[in-house]
Amino acid sequence: MSDSLVFSEIDQFYSKKSNHKKTDAEKDSAVRTRILKILIAVLSCVLVVEAILYLVVIPCASSVQIVFTGLTQFQPEDIINSTNINVRQTWINFDTASIASKLAATQLFESVKVEKSFPDKVIITLSERQCAAVAIAEISGKSVPVQIDKNGVVYRINAGTPTGNVPVLSGLSFENPKVGMRLHGKLRPLVQQISDILIEKPVYFSAISEIRIMPKEYGSYDLVLYPMHSKVRVLADKTLNEESLQYMMVVLDVIDSLESDVYEVDLRHGSVSYRTRNSNESKTLAGVSLGQNSLGVTGE
Repeated sequence: MSDSLVFSEIDQFYSKKSNHKKTDAEKDSAVRTRILKILIAVLSCVLVVEAILYLVVIPCASSVQIVFTGLTQFQPEDIINSTNINVRQTWINFDTASIASKLAATQLFESVKVEKSFPDKVIITLSERQCAAVAIAEISGKSVPVQIDKNGVVYRINAGTPTGNVPVLSGLSFENPKVGMRLHGKLRPLVQQISDILIEKPVYFSAISEIRIMPKEYGSYDLVLYPMHSKVRVLADKTLNEESLQYMMVVLDVIDSLESDVYEVDLRHGSVSYRTRNSNESKTLAGVSLGQNSLGVTGE
């Protein structure tokens, strides 16, 4: 009887101890769950606040950040000042179409692209016009340089001359020149040819000071080229390319070795002729070749 009573008391003791441990584990689990819920709630609040800042506050309240790409001749500050872009306005109120229109109206760029990048950036991508030739125009009795791009667009007036080997294009007639004017359609291939040579072999134009347009009947034209370090002018047709300029250089070298008083060389009509100051008669130069080590020159 007494033994069974003892065992019963021991069972009750271990049962109470096990229940006590179970209760402590449940309390720890509940605490951890509560902490986890608090953390999730805090993180959720942070995400909501960030979302409000990103989606609402920044686009609607912060000043826009303007990023320019494609600029090589101008500084961003120059573009901002010339077009009166309000850099303090908000992203949501930034009028991309208006800014694109203003930039295009300056005629300084071949293409303009203005796009918004959420939440506060505006990316302005510009393709600058490159000067293919400089012409001289008369404005209020003064001679001023006019810069023309490869498409024949007059895009800068009285803004100095560009650096590099850009040739002077003379023989043009300007009446009240304005930015945005275009050369006659028949002259646009010429400035395109000049632009191509400036890109591929600009050294050729370091030896040419001026290209004069010489009108012909029926609206066509020839060219008169004035070499930089020579008193000889060169008559050529309207096709201007690397091969024709190379041919001109060879002919000038040959002429210099034959005659000292030549003032004009004519490369038109598939032959080479020249005139001297002592005699205005045209003489023919035959056998000029561009092949290596073969000039084969004879004067007639």
